[in-house]
Amino acid sequence: MDDFEVGSAEAKIVVEGTISENQARIILSKTTAYLNPTKIPYISGAQVTISYGDEIVSLHEDSAGYYSIQQNFEANQKYELAIVVEDKLITAQSYMPPCIKWDSVVVRLSEYNEFLKTDTLGSLYEIMGYITDPAESANYYRTERLKNDTIVGKDVTDDEYFNGQSVSLLTTLGLYKNTDTLKFYLKSIDKQAYEFYQTLAMSNSSSGMFSAPDNPKSNLQGDALGRFYAYTIDSLEITFEE
Repeated sequence: MDDFEVGSAEAKIVVEGTISENQARIILSKTTAYLNPTKIPYISGAQVTISYGDEIVSLHEDSAGYYSIQQNFEANQKYELAIVVEDKLITAQSYMPPCIKWDSVVVRLSEYNEFLKTDTLGSLYEIMGYITDPAESANYYRTERLKNDTIVGKDVTDDEYFNGQSVSLLTTLGLYKNTDTLKFYLKSIDKQAYEFYQTLAMSNSSSGMFSAPDNPKSNLQGDALGRFYAYTIDSLEITFEE
């Protein structure tokens, strides 16, 4: 089989941007070469602003490529991002939804635990996180699960099939030992962020010699990859004890 050379494409600007109720954070970098993916070229010297209503705030560069500002941002508000870098203008908009909170989390020993020989790994638990979805609007959610501060699961969903209902938004099985800690994060996001993560999942699952996955659906305007989204967040924490 003949060797082949991997061509090099022009590096693209990558934007990873979020804004929550107490912080805006933007990370700017460039795409990396296929054969050297660990060396990320971060971008310094950009002008980064967030505008909403009659307000405009400038983000500070904390370190190379990392821009942020800590202040209160209100829900039910549209936020506009503007980045001026390398003589380019990159913009995006995102709506920060109201914060939907966890109603409860139920933890119970799984009926299948008795069939497992897992004394060293822990016991098998079934865990369900419940919310009450507001009926007056379409809602989009991103959940994250952390075991001992390590991410073990991420999901996105919308309320198309449970609008206005009380539901188990998260159901999972896992092995847990005494003193293990499990954290649940519930992010309320807008439709654009939901579509980004949906298309990102489809892109990551593409396989095969001749498959060429599309880039995730981005809300950025300008010559850049990535996304900017606003969110509100609620969390719960469980510690498994003897």
